[in-house]
Amino acid sequence: MACGPSEAQQSSDQITTASGYTPEINPNPGAPVQIVKFSDYQCPACKFFVPIEQKIKEDYGDQVSIVTKHFPLSMHPYAHVASRSAEAARKQGKYKEMHDKIFEGQEVWSKGNAERLFIGYAEEIGLDTEVFTADMNSAEMNQIVMEQRKEGVRMGVNATPTFYINGIKVENNPQTYMGFKVLIDRELD
Repeated sequence: MACGPSEAQQSSDQITTASGYTPEINPNPGAPVQIVKFSDYQCPACKFFVPIEQKIKEDYGDQVSIVTKHFPLSMHPYAHVASRSAEAARKQGKYKEMHDKIFEGQEVWSKGNAERLFIGYAEEIGLDTEVFTADMNSAEMNQIVMEQRKEGVRMGVNATPTFYINGIKVENNPQTYMGFKVLIDRELD
């Protein structure tokens, strides 16, 4: 399950797991298992994996770090502003809350009025909406999103979600928690 074209060839290049405002779901740079996900907020397949990621976090705790990188696809007209919104929320310490709100409301904002809806989400999670709006539309947030997308392109990402576990691209994304569990347990053994 993926959005966009089929995946490129496997790459064993290492990716940066912490730079600048890298959004993290379960940040722990010392964890023995590092999962990096290149994601697009407007991608239904990316939304599908959110509960799986939550279960991984609950079950593995500090043994697994999950880092999300922005990879807005051109076929999704509101994905870029969604990524900038998540980054703007991060500046106010609410990345995770905004990440969850954006995915929860995907079917609604994907039809239009995305920016207005994201400002509403910002208010719901207690952000200063004036600061949030300015940040969401800033060159800084755009640069963060574009740098992460460029990183994904360098790594051979061309569909979302694309996962790397300990620097190795996961081919054929597991469709269940148990599928990820097998890959994680293999790294922990």
